Amino acid sequence: MPLYALGDAAFMRRHAAVLQALAKLSEVKVFEDEAAWQAAAQSAPVAVVGNTRMCLFIEVDVAAEKARLSKEASRIEGEIAKAQGKLGNQAFVDKAPPAVIEQEKKRLDDFSGTLAKLRAQLQRLG
Repeated sequence: MPLYALGDAAFMRRHAAVLQALAKLSEVKVFEDEAAWQAAAQSAPVAVVGNTRMCLFIEVDVAAEKARLSKEASRIEGEIAKAQGKLGNQAFVDKAPPAVIEQEKKRLDDFSGTLAKLRAQLQRLG
């Protein structure tokens, strides 16, 4: 996997071989142009060290990632429906201890947050 860097180009080029060996990188690609860096590192998480920005470039199979995220979103939607079903059932609410009801409300909140993140990721993929 290659490392992309933008910043102190002389330093990065001078130490590229060491970085490559230590991190077992396929290459260290140093950018001097901000636009080229932005295009190359558009979806990668970036680390900032001083005035240098670095990221590991990982190719993502967009179709496979969309399928995986869609499947996970469907599973989470099912969990949300179960939790809403329990909390919407008056008999369950009347008989369940308060701790169980709070647990279901927390699960519902957690699943809703996760679903929002999954949908955002799907939207970024197009």
